[in-house]
Amino acid sequence: MDTHGKLTVTAKKNPIIPRMGVCDPHMHVFLDRVWMYATHDAVPGSAAFIMHDWQIWSSRDLVTWQLESTVHPEDFYMGPSDCCWAVDCAEKGGKYYYYYSDGNSKTGVAVSDHPAGPFSDPLGRPLLDGSSSTTREYDPCVFKDDDGQYYLIFGGPSWCYGEGCGYFIARLSDDMISLAEKPRRIELDDKGDDKASVNKIGGKYYLTYGGFYAIGDSVYGPYKYMGHTGASVDHTSYFEWNGQLFNAITVNDHYGEYRSSGLCYVHVAGDGSLVTDPLIVEYGVGQYDSGWNRIEAEWFMRGVNSRKVENDDISGFSVSFTSEGSLYFPNIHGLHNKKGLEIRGGASGAGGVIEFRFGSGGGKPAGTVEWAPGSGSFSWTASRKGSVIFDNELPETDDLTVCVRPYDGSEVRLDNFHFFEEYISNP
Repeated sequence: MDTHGKLTVTAKKNPIIPRMGVCDPHMHVFLDRVWMYATHDAVPGSAAFIMHDWQIWSSRDLVTWQLESTVHPEDFYMGPSDCCWAVDCAEKGGKYYYYYSDGNSKTGVAVSDHPAGPFSDPLGRPLLDGSSSTTREYDPCVFKDDDGQYYLIFGGPSWCYGEGCGYFIARLSDDMISLAEKPRRIELDDKGDDKASVNKIGGKYYLTYGGFYAIGDSVYGPYKYMGHTGASVDHTSYFEWNGQLFNAITVNDHYGEYRSSGLCYVHVAGDGSLVTDPLIVEYGVGQYDSGWNRIEAEWFMRGVNSRKVENDDISGFSVSFTSEGSLYFPNIHGLHNKKGLEIRGGASGAGGVIEFRFGSGGGKPAGTVEWAPGSGSFSWTASRKGSVIFDNELPETDDLTVCVRPYDGSEVRLDNFHFFEEYISNP
């Protein structure tokens, strides 16, 4: 295992780590950082998926990424290989368990005291050797349920590997390096597509594969096919951090040389549908352009006492506050010539006040908008706009915190905002 403490990459847009073949991302929040466990394409543009090792990256802001270590198959039972396929990781009791593909046939497991390793091989053999199910036992995902039980999901679609293949699931034993039950086929009313993952979002189980997803009431299924998010062409995974739901996706980089990894925000509609924004799929998360015609409130990087809600009277989503809270938007570019901003939203009951603060760590106040009392219940028919004129010139790039304080138990919703160079009053 190699450690690379000084190699960092700062993303300008998706992919987050361009032209390096870092793909098939699984991301987890460990030790107050986001850790990415990824495969590593060795040959650009190859359809043979030649991969000699795996990589582990971490980030504190999802924009700047640091390569923590490179994991080699010769550290495990596999020995040197060009088939280091998809991986995942889980934490239990201060130990980190690394599940990795031995090509498209087997799954191994390694263990460490740290998310970046070094990892050791506790079995000296595969955890799944291809004999415990009727599918090819590779492309692992590990899922932790609310009751503390861990499950291993693996396998490939029957349309690719023939009759008997599919996605399988088994509960892991307490030691995390053996199975507590015989794997069973996941019930899914779709043919599947590439690597599967399981997440729990809003109390429902989501089986995701490629950019497709299905919803179920049990981790074992049955899962009802819902559609495609439009975000990923390949492996994908989901994670929650700072009140936001993110989708880690595999994308083709802008040079067409390698598969790469990207990030976008995910929003959950009332029927459970997962919604992504094409602009964010292209540009990534954690940075914004002040020249965009609008910045959606639901694109925040950190939310405090906030809740994303699907709009009833208009399309899209907004962010709701019923108590004092805030939204954080870091790295807004192109601010130096902006004279103010306009925000759209609404309020019920007694209304509320919105304060805008630029700078890191809470920032410096730049102005407030106060919304007068609204109707007894929230409705977008009573939506309104508010504007702030900046007293001072802003730097080229700055962070924005939007602080919201509803009055007397009312609700305040923020839909979007935009910056302007010259203020034009809209009645």
